[in-house]
Amino acid sequence: MNSDIKYWVGFNNIPGIGRVRLAQLESYFNGLEAAWKASPGELKRAGLDSVALRAIGQWRDKISPDDEMAKLQKHHIQVLTCNDSTYPRRLKEIYDYPPVLYVRGA
Repeated sequence: MNSDIKYWVGFNNIPGIGRVRLAQLESYFNGLEAAWKASPGELKRAGLDSVALRAIGQWRDKISPDDEMAKLQKHHIQVLTCNDSTYPRRLKEIYDYPPVLYVRGA
């Protein structure tokens, strides 16, 4: 399993943090774990605007990526990110495709 997956889930639970901002964070920090742990100043240097910074500041301490993953595993829910080879190719062709998919079953 991708070690960053829990941070994709964490950021996906923050309102206003979508595909574009996730890609921006992943590129700047070379992974989402470092972005999740980054200070507000580091996030600002990554190019996030005040709205995104405020959302992360408001929600990050309320979300435990480990707890979120435990809930998903308990319910047998698989997480796919837009970087996964199993992410639906056609879905990725739409303009604002979801960065994270939650899949239960086949």
